[in-house]
Amino acid sequence: MLISSKNLQIIFDYIMITIGSLIMAIGLGVFLIEANVVPGGITGISMAINFVWDGIPVGLLIMILNIPLFIWGIFELGNAFGVRTLYGFVSNSLFIDFFRGEFFKGAFFDNWPIFHGWALQKTEPIQYLMKHDFFFFMAIGTVLVGIGLGLIFKFKGTTAGTEIVCAILKKRLGLKPGVTMLVVDCMVITLATIVLYMNPKSDIPVLVLTMYALASLYFQSVIMDQVIYGFDYAKEMWIMSNKNEEISQFIMKELDRGVTAFKARGVYTNRDREALMTVVSSNDARMLGPKIREIDPSAFIVVCNVNEVVGEGFRTREEVDLKFINSLRKQEADKEAANAAQQAIRAELEAEHANEKANAARQHAQKLLETDSDCSETVTKEAHANAAHAEADARMAEQKATEAREHAKKLEEVASSIEGCINIENYE
Repeated sequence: MLISSKNLQIIFDYIMITIGSLIMAIGLGVFLIEANVVPGGITGISMAINFVWDGIPVGLLIMILNIPLFIWGIFELGNAFGVRTLYGFVSNSLFIDFFRGEFFKGAFFDNWPIFHGWALQKTEPIQYLMKHDFFFFMAIGTVLVGIGLGLIFKFKGTTAGTEIVCAILKKRLGLKPGVTMLVVDCMVITLATIVLYMNPKSDIPVLVLTMYALASLYFQSVIMDQVIYGFDYAKEMWIMSNKNEEISQFIMKELDRGVTAFKARGVYTNRDREALMTVVSSNDARMLGPKIREIDPSAFIVVCNVNEVVGEGFRTREEVDLKFINSLRKQEADKEAANAAQQAIRAELEAEHANEKANAARQHAQKLLETDSDCSETVTKEAHANAAHAEADARMAEQKATEAREHAKKLEEVASSIEGCINIENYE
């Protein structure tokens, strides 16, 4: 049975949210929490509480404190967002305690260490890095948290906490989540710093840890925005040349891209001229630059990185994801069609075998009549009944074979239609 594109996309989203939660949990639980560097948000508040009272693991505290924000998120952002948020912060919290060896830690489970998870922060490489290369230790944790958060946001989830506030502001005002989170979390870091100053947990001065926290928070937001909005995948090119017409024709005909001409004035020469602007893929940009210099060696070219282009000739990140989903659907449809074709072949073989049995039964009944005139009426009727039964089986087998062929044909048409959609996307 084929999975619809919408359901396949939802499954894919949850897989990526899980991966993001896992990566983020390693960055937090193994690196930042172990270093006593407060990352902000609910995690920072949970760490501050844990500094004073370590009776509850940090991951469990994060889950408890997120419940009120989760309820708010449902009212503000809808049930779909609420489900993804619930899954995001619960999985992230469990992963944190699991990788810190504090999973299911309590009076009953203390006798069963196997349920506590992996205490990765106590392993020799982690301890060595924290003691001898604290900067690199923090860099690894920061990168992991940024990548994890980016994946969670990119696939329409959150880990609750301040991310709920960021998601609402993104929805209402279109603000980038990274910048919003930076402002909100600074207040949390300040509060946690005061608590850490009153209850020191490390030989490193509290102000140094605070500076690390602020730097980590900033770079988390940068990395997160890169994951959400994508790395440079297109180039914006500004071209000033005396051969604009020839360059424009090459871009439009050879690269199949649009060109916009702007009126400009050279201040040094005090001459009016046209400046060309075009957006091309990175591969086209590598070819276009030398071609422009070939047409006009004196041309002036400015190349800028572009994170996303929405319009004819370019796909958004969501469309790229949709193409991937369609490719998976195409593979599944091809598999279903191949299975149906095999079933049709088996049904045809069964129909052929049934026809052979029916012919043999008819021949047997006819032979009884021809060779044994004294054959009883009962035997004759039984032979004819067997022949009729065999003929009925043959007809049924033929009908099943016909249905199997039609089913296989329909599935092949589904696979072809999906392939047609992918080809249209490639053409566009």
